[in-house]
Amino acid sequence: MDTFIDKLAQKKNAQEMIRANSAAEAAKMDQMQRQMKAYDELMQEIRRVNIKTAENVDNVRGVLAQCMEKLDALETGSGQETDVERQLAGIKSLLEERLTQSEEFVHRENVKVYRNVQAAFTEELAKQTEQGGTSKGRGTPLWLSIVILVGVAVDIAVTLIPLILNMTNVKWF
Repeated sequence: MDTFIDKLAQKKNAQEMIRANSAAEAAKMDQMQRQMKAYDELMQEIRRVNIKTAENVDNVRGVLAQCMEKLDALETGSGQETDVERQLAGIKSLLEERLTQSEEFVHRENVKVYRNVQAAFTEELAKQTEQGGTSKGRGTPLWLSIVILVGVAVDIAVTLIPLILNMTNVKWF
């Protein structure tokens, strides 16, 4: 009879351990799903900023094209050089001001995205260290963090390089 009771106690203890492990795994899965949702929201914000940046680049290109047309018309249509020079100087200063505003806007938006991503990683790191994040298999894998950071850096570079090249009139081909 004692062996039967011992076996029953062992079986009950093992079932409780399985239930506890299942509950822990479910909690961890829920936490990972929330974390992935937060990362998805950050990526959507990055996409929105990039779309805004692309729209601004298109607007700046349109304004520059209009200004170039006006400059060409002024150079060919007006006979008074002082008047043309004064108008050209005004247009150039306007272009420089718009370009500076565009650069500042792009910079501000990129800094916002960078800070949001940095804050998310810092917050997640704090959570992981509170939970004893040094144990293996917990938290965000290092490779995923690196991939996300590289993706953000590449996205910013892809957005800014054509803008900078256009501003400096550098032609690749």
